[in-house]
Amino acid sequence: MKYAWKHFKTITKHKLIVGRECVACGQFRLGLLHDLSKYSPTEFLSSARYFQGDRSPIEKEKAAKGYSLAWQHHKGHNPHHWEYWIDYDSSGGIIMNRIPYKYVVEMVCDWIGAGMVYSSEKWTQSEPLAYYRKVRHGRHIHPDSDFLIELFLRCLDEYGLDCFHRMARDKSTLQMYEEKYND
Repeated sequence: MKYAWKHFKTITKHKLIVGRECVACGQFRLGLLHDLSKYSPTEFLSSARYFQGDRSPIEKEKAAKGYSLAWQHHKGHNPHHWEYWIDYDSSGGIIMNRIPYKYVVEMVCDWIGAGMVYSSEKWTQSEPLAYYRKVRHGRHIHPDSDFLIELFLRCLDEYGLDCFHRMARDKSTLQMYEEKYND
């Protein structure tokens, strides 16, 4: 457990950045509660064991064991992860449920926070969109949620954090997302 303190500092820094971003987006409660499960024994002990410092320990644990108990716990307790919204029908087909607006906002804030922590001073406002476009093909995200994610990330990429914050707080963006769902 020689990395426990370093892991604690890393996840706390991430939590504080995501919290700040969520508050700037009008999601005060989500900012306060973001990623509390990372401090649970199931997630903390495993992640401290596989700590790397420059990226999430989840991938290292998966490489070593073929799975990550910390990740299984985390994605099942945190609705800001797209995997939380996946289900299967009786024939094994994937059901992509629409992610509620507030959790899409928190998801984008999470990606911003992860980038800022792991990329540090190299982080740019273009990083989250580039990341999403790189990994999107392997994800099962409801088309409406994908549209909103892309909209937020393009705003961030082209105009910066303040634009993303304003757009996330803007009731017309929420209304557009809700109306799209009701079509």
